[in-house]
Amino acid sequence: MNSKDMIRKEIISKRDSLTSQEISDKSKVIANKLISAYEYKNAENILIYASMRSEVITDGIIADALKSGKSVFCPKCTDVENGVMEFVRIDSPYDLKEGYYGIREPLYHENAEIFDKSKDMLKTLIVVPGVAFDRQGNRIGYKGGYYDRFLSKYPLIKTIALAFELQMVYCIPADAHDIPVLQVITESN
Repeated sequence: MNSKDMIRKEIISKRDSLTSQEISDKSKVIANKLISAYEYKNAENILIYASMRSEVITDGIIADALKSGKSVFCPKCTDVENGVMEFVRIDSPYDLKEGYYGIREPLYHENAEIFDKSKDMLKTLIVVPGVAFDRQGNRIGYKGGYYDRFLSKYPLIKTIALAFELQMVYCIPADAHDIPVLQVITESN
């Protein structure tokens, strides 16, 4: 087991030990910080994952972005074999259904709006999931590489991660293909 795998296992175990009340309370603090952030307020496009299990809850952020008139895009695995995902626009949280890996994904249809390079990258914010983060923005994800591949195509997009403080570690070993996030928001930082 390499060091990333050990960190991943340890942090998921710690995160899973949080009670549902702790997850809810901490998530509200984190969500309020994101919604108050300059990057969020000035974004026209929000690319955001639908939270699962013991992750920071993103449902309120998605609802706020939709209510604020922002274009909201959620990830959908479109080519599992090659680790490809696309961000599909949603108009309601009800547009999300359980998909690959048990992750809530947007419904995909022929008229679905897919996020692409025609959008203003400087007015776009992507909220990146992860298991562990360090203060330099390095992250350990769920081992699929989906976000690193996506972000490599869109270097101008602002990136923010949401995490519980217990997900912060001193140093994450970064590989050449790993793309750090610009900022990590926790309940205490």
